[in-house]
Order: sequence, then structure tokens, then C-alpha cells
Amino acid sequence: MLQIQPSPNLTPLSFGHLLDLYIKLDQVKIKQIFEKFLIEDCHIPTNTPPYATTFFSETVKHIITMLSCILGYTTNEHVDEFILAFLSIFTPSKTPVIMFDHAMLISDRVHEQFIRLLLKEFSNTLHCCFICSCITREISSL
Repeated sequence: MLQIQPSPNLTPLSFGHLLDLYIKLDQVKIKQIFEKFLIEDCHIPTNTPPYATTFFSETVKHIITMLSCILGYTTNEHVDEFILAFLSIFTPSKTPVIMFDHAMLISDRVHEQFIRLLLKEFSNTLHCCFICSCITREISSL
């Protein structure tokens, strides 16, 4: 694993932590998020997530794009529960309530990808070795 020392002032970013934040959001807080970050003349959604990114201001779209990449999403077209929870820590022109440690999540994701790649290559190598040993056995039995 990459050796990154987390800052003691940062909260580790994880799906679990974002889910906890989302669970704590009531309808009033969700409405406040929409009032702060939706584009003007846009109605406040009353349905459950996901919400279209097109409803949000340009600044928030940049945050959504960045967070979508960090979380490993393949698209930034929708705002789901995790992104909505992340947006809940922001107030325009103020420091976020929670400072997340993105580096640890990114390094963990890279580490997981390396491990998957190594396991895939290892399983391919084992498969080749098994086939070679079977061929060798067949040849030696002739």
C-alpha cells in the first residue's frame, strides 16, 4: 500500500462515512442544500436521489465531477446519496464543516487495482502452469 500519512485534522473519506452523513440529513437539510446549490429558477426536487447534475450551479458541477472521479463513478450526470451528503458540508463562501482526507481513499483505490491486477495475472499464470503440467504429463506417458 502507498505510504501516505493522514493529517490528524482530516476525516477519512469513505462510502460509509458519506452514508452516515446522508442518513443524518432530514428533509429540511436536504431542502437547504438545494436552496444553496441549485441554479436559479429551478424547482426543488421532492423525489429521492439520483438528481440530474444539470439542476446544479457550475461551481457545484465541478465539485460533483471531482467527487465522482474520486469515488470511482463512471459518470457525473447524477447526484446520488453520497454526493448529496458530501454537498451537505458546504456553505457558499465558508470553510467546509468537515475536511475529508481524499488522499487515503485514492491510495486505497489504487492499491486495490494493483492487487486485482496481480491476482488476475497470477491466476492466468497458474492456469498456464496447469496446462503445461498436463501437457508434460501426457508427453511423458507416451
